[in-house]
Amino acid sequence: MKNVLQISAAAAVFALAGAAQADLAFSFADPGAGIRPVTAVKDGGGLGIARITYNMAVPISFIVDGANEPGFVGPATKTFNASLELQLDLGSATTAAGVTTASVKGYFIVKDNVSNQVILRGDTLDGGAGAFVRVGGTNSILFSNDTGFQYTFGAALNSLLAPGRNPANPQEAVFTLTNILVAQGLSLIDAQTKTFNSFSANSSFTGNTAVVPTPGSIALVGLGGLIAARRRRA
Repeated sequence: MKNVLQISAAAAVFALAGAAQADLAFSFADPGAGIRPVTAVKDGGGLGIARITYNMAVPISFIVDGANEPGFVGPATKTFNASLELQLDLGSATTAAGVTTASVKGYFIVKDNVSNQVILRGDTLDGGAGAFVRVGGTNSILFSNDTGFQYTFGAALNSLLAPGRNPANPQEAVFTLTNILVAQGLSLIDAQTKTFNSFSANSSFTGNTAVVPTPGSIALVGLGGLIAARRRRA
């Protein structure tokens, strides 16, 4: 009987671990009203790298969708009056079959404008990179954990989650760049150097991450199950 109880409790722990993975989604829309918050400066990062920044004075409505996250505090979605700090470096570009790509490295931080707390941070990891993709006039910057990307939750986001919940793979982020205007009427990419000329643009964002309990919290639940089983047997 003792073995049966232990096996049952252990099975419950594994079932909990499998069911406990959930998801969060993030987004903000283009600010509109003629505002162009994205700026890329040719050689702004040195070594021929164009550096992209975002005007932090432009507020964004940052939406966190917790509909699929157990224990999410409050309504299924939370909207923050936020700002975006962004520093992304564009590498040299290559074009094949009408598709232009370039590596993208750097970080972005979303902050709550009211509390000044960090909500969410995204980083390319050492050796990893995202990708700038241009097809016709459509431009996006794509990040994924598969190519070296990671989210970190700030206090403002952690406060919406049950204790012990943390980001996990898969993790993705997409910035869509619209209405790109290149300085001095030049082409977006220098034909000789294959580097990006300075430009301004609008942008929107979507992202998502899995959320799981820490291994320690799963272990504690498992220990509690075993203790409860033994008490019932006694």
